[in-house]
Amino acid sequence: MTLCSNRGFGAALGLLVALASPAATLEGRVTDGHRGLAGVRVYPDRQPRVSPDTDPPLAVTNAEGRFHLDLEPGDSVLAVEKDGWRRDLVPAAEWRGDIALSPEPRHRQEAVFIVRLDFTDTPSNLPDGALRELLFSRRPGVASAANYLYEVSKGALSFVEGRFLKLRSADFPTPRTDAQKQAMSEWVVERLQGENLGDCDRLDNRTGALHPDGKPDHLWIITPGKPQSLTADEADLKAVSLLLPLPWDRSRRWPLIFMTEEVPLGNIVHEAFHAMGEHRVDDLYLGCDDPLTAGIWDLMDAGQYRGWDRSHPEEGPWVEDTGYSPSHPSAWVRSDLWYRGHFRDQVRHLAVKGRRWEGWIAPVSRAPGADPQWVTLPDPRKKGQFFSLEVRRPWGFERGRVGGRFGPGYEGLIVAHIDPSLLSPNDPKGPMRVVDAHPGTHEPPKPRFPCRRWELDDAAFNLGPGENPKGRSGPLSWEVLETDASGRMRVRVELARRR
Repeated sequence: MTLCSNRGFGAALGLLVALASPAATLEGRVTDGHRGLAGVRVYPDRQPRVSPDTDPPLAVTNAEGRFHLDLEPGDSVLAVEKDGWRRDLVPAAEWRGDIALSPEPRHRQEAVFIVRLDFTDTPSNLPDGALRELLFSRRPGVASAANYLYEVSKGALSFVEGRFLKLRSADFPTPRTDAQKQAMSEWVVERLQGENLGDCDRLDNRTGALHPDGKPDHLWIITPGKPQSLTADEADLKAVSLLLPLPWDRSRRWPLIFMTEEVPLGNIVHEAFHAMGEHRVDDLYLGCDDPLTAGIWDLMDAGQYRGWDRSHPEEGPWVEDTGYSPSHPSAWVRSDLWYRGHFRDQVRHLAVKGRRWEGWIAPVSRAPGADPQWVTLPDPRKKGQFFSLEVRRPWGFERGRVGGRFGPGYEGLIVAHIDPSLLSPNDPKGPMRVVDAHPGTHEPPKPRFPCRRWELDDAAFNLGPGENPKGRSGPLSWEVLETDASGRMRVRVELARRR
């Protein structure tokens, strides 16, 4: 638990005490900064699950922007969302006043062309309805691809079903291997030649701009079977994002995702990020025993497996208790790489020009406001490399734990060194290295990520018992000076002079 400054803490504590009884009612108002905003969905931010036991209470604001919501004692953050407006996660310290949302001019729908590929010797087992729920559900509290992408885009992206096609093939009898995935994908794509893509082609896949490019915005091929990422069995198939040359025009390539029906949510959205920008978003992991990558702090690393309740690689289903709460992408991935920077304005960035800076950093998962959410400083040792600082809180999908563990280093300031020259679409080279706030701690026991991949799950700098507020990496030093009830952190950074 973080320590808080006096400013705003008393009011937040009083409000939390008032809500300490079951089913306490919160009366609130959402505005556009001036007038009440109608039709806003407001609900408590709780751990998303693929099949939640109950739905969280949901309020929709009236014509005056007002709502009332029944909350439980543990509810401390509200999700506030309306299509066309920037989604926000609002902590209790800000509930006493009006909650203001800003317009989201880039809000759009992106449609997925789903192809369920059955084999004559192996039919699908997952019902269509369960697959649709995992991919497209927008019910609050459900761990789905649509809810994840709406959250990390801060309301800019609504993920919807476009086409749902079923195919059956006898061309690939068991045993099927990873080496056949491209041939299987080509078999599917051949059958889409001349298909009218309609609303499944709304944007430029490379840049994210709203301009049809003759390709499905998202083409997902889903086969029967287990996920090799969890079973480690070569008889199973791994999920993969491909840039596939068209069988009828080898000079053109379609992005697509190939996966099995039992793959966990984290793998799905990880591969989706590869495709959204045609492989500009890189894998950040290296070998499984390398402790110096991004670990759990990025979807493109071990963060795709966040939410891991037990270890059972030999048996499924896995989606309910494995990788159901994937980490957000880091500020760098979200701002600069995703659709090649199309959503850059979703993160308020401060590029420090001098050797020193001190100020407040707001949680990167919130809608951008007055405070920076991503602070960068150039690494004077080599042109193009830089240091990155952002504040991460266990809100939304980042509530996911591994084996129920929680303790020092699990939230706060994340500091990383980034070398964009190491980006590679096919051969991960570790362009992002998170600094560990608690170096030397043992990696945890089971459940452990696949192939015992390094987690770095105690890497955050913070204030409080067992926490570490200070750190250094090369010429950069930093210190957490203060936190407040809104989740912000006041930080001092300094670059040493060259000798």
